[in-house]
Amino acid sequence: MIDTSHKKELEDLQESLRELRELLRRNQDAEANADRDLAGGARGAAAATPGAQLAELRSRLDALHPADVAYVLEALPLEERLIVWDLVKAERDGEILLEVSDAVRETLIDSMDSEELVAATEQLDTDEIADLAPDLPEDVLEDVFQSLSAEEREQLRAAMSYPEDSVGALMAFDMVSVRGT
Repeated sequence: MIDTSHKKELEDLQESLRELRELLRRNQDAEANADRDLAGGARGAAAATPGAQLAELRSRLDALHPADVAYVLEALPLEERLIVWDLVKAERDGEILLEVSDAVRETLIDSMDSEELVAATEQLDTDEIADLAPDLPEDVLEDVFQSLSAEEREQLRAAMSYPEDSVGALMAFDMVSVRGT
């Protein structure tokens, strides 16, 4: 039996996805109408409306947990996925890239330039960067290394030295000390 709170969360997430898709559809309709009006020589309010749905979409994305944004991105076709990805705040890119599947991560990384990719890693711990490293272009990875402190570079090198599916590759570098009583 699925616990009711988990079921409710899934229903809420599916409702969010439905609402986001509707906002995307309305934006596409508004853009098509604006293009048609411009081609026909019409001016006015219609030309100003296409971005309103995108602002609402961005606001809704900001309210979602990174794993929920990942769920949304994975559920969308490529063209819509890239529109939504462009609306995600840059400081959230890294944590969302960690949550999406490998195939979706690849499409998102392909749509980003080097500076965006380096910036996406700035919010991440070294063990999280190590998770992304195999998917990053070599020049970006070099820039990421240069942006880290010496200690962080060593931690990243250590994490990357382990085979991808080994315990060493999964470890975190944070350590907790507890004093005895």
